[in-house]
Amino acid sequence: MDCPLFEQLFQHDQRAPISMHVPGHKNGNLLSPPYSTYFEQIMRLDQTELPGLDDLHDSSGVILEAERLAARQYGCARTFFLVGGSTLGNLTMILAFFHRGEQVLVQRDVHQSVVHGLEMAGVEAIFIAPEIDRGSGLATGVSEATVAQGFACYPEARGLLLSSPSYYGYVGELEGAMAVAKRNGAHVLVDEAHGAHLHIDSAFPVSALAAGADAVVQSAHKTLPALTMGAFLHLRSKADESRCRYWLQRLQTSSPSYPVLASLDVARAYNASLSGESIAAHLQAFRGKLDESYPGMVVENDDPLKLILRVPDGWNGSEWEAHLHTKGIYPELSDRRHVLLVLPLQHPRYWEGVLLTALIALYEKEQLEDRHEVAFPSYPRIVSHSFREEHRDTELIAINAAEGRKMAEEIIPYPPGIPLWIVGEAIDGSRLQFLQDWLATGRHVQASSHIHEGYLLVQKEVNVSQLPPN
Repeated sequence: MDCPLFEQLFQHDQRAPISMHVPGHKNGNLLSPPYSTYFEQIMRLDQTELPGLDDLHDSSGVILEAERLAARQYGCARTFFLVGGSTLGNLTMILAFFHRGEQVLVQRDVHQSVVHGLEMAGVEAIFIAPEIDRGSGLATGVSEATVAQGFACYPEARGLLLSSPSYYGYVGELEGAMAVAKRNGAHVLVDEAHGAHLHIDSAFPVSALAAGADAVVQSAHKTLPALTMGAFLHLRSKADESRCRYWLQRLQTSSPSYPVLASLDVARAYNASLSGESIAAHLQAFRGKLDESYPGMVVENDDPLKLILRVPDGWNGSEWEAHLHTKGIYPELSDRRHVLLVLPLQHPRYWEGVLLTALIALYEKEQLEDRHEVAFPSYPRIVSHSFREEHRDTELIAINAAEGRKMAEEIIPYPPGIPLWIVGEAIDGSRLQFLQDWLATGRHVQASSHIHEGYLLVQKEVNVSQLPPN
């Protein structure tokens, strides 16, 4: 495998260098057991901008070469390596492509980092709701018709911002939605955090780059063998490079992790090694074995790398996830009705037999009731939300009395990290009930600590009679 950045780090280590520079662990020599057992080797790759190791913020050597190899593999004009995850990439591309006050169509069930990028950019977000699968109750991506309706209502919109595939492996009508945006002269940006593997096998769902996106962010660490926080920012046109670089220099650390960077180089090479292999077919075959052994266990989706299990009757998702833990199986997440597993791309002999046996044993004698209910609450179809509003005074209010008030903080069930409400949104009954159910089953929410005491932080209501005259 051709891994220019990793190979340069390896050659540097082979010289037995004496470190008189940062970082302070001095090539891992300051550690003692048991820590050195785990950290010493990787710390030998944890270097700084030494001769021959290039500079992420002014790449002209091995980092640039590694990024060019990634761009060639993904079929784009420019790829940037990121050490701050897809969060960094989402913030960068939003700030680079949109200006304060511009209208942007945004898929509502996006990750919190997208919402934060919109807030930082000061745009007017036109949130469009995803479609909901009636059988599973899960969001399946935005439809072409909804995007078309959004542009019809807001013809001045400068962009379309999508999330595909979803946490659960759905892509929706991605190509059709993008085609509508292009016809309206809008930029298309995609948070493809869960799709760094899609280009490997044509049997996987279509990738955002292949569908025509202008900028795409991928978390390489989610599905590829890269270290956590390793991500890619892909650009279709070199013309967009300078404005993205501008924001990367302001948002990305000036002390990037070389192990993370090298892992991106290696992950890209790993992708290349899979060329011609029927990865998707192997994954589908495993799902078929589960279906044959216990019909109804698996929920259909678009990406076979994401395995959705239906929770048996009488259990909720968090209870069933804990039950799986007792068998040594650690899923990615659970919701009220499902448990999600992220399968490995390769080596089925390593995991397939053990997982198949364990799951069949767990589901034995369990009942699978077909419950048609929404796994996550629905959002308004199309709604404008300005991120230019000034912050207002706040107060705490009991959760059961909060309907109709406006949120003063984000409430984020985590995972998946999709805001249930963002600041300024009205609190509706369906989402309020969902939050109460979520908290009652012990699931995690990113919010202020008072939520666990039964309170929400809301904006103070303005008494019109007390306002000064014009």
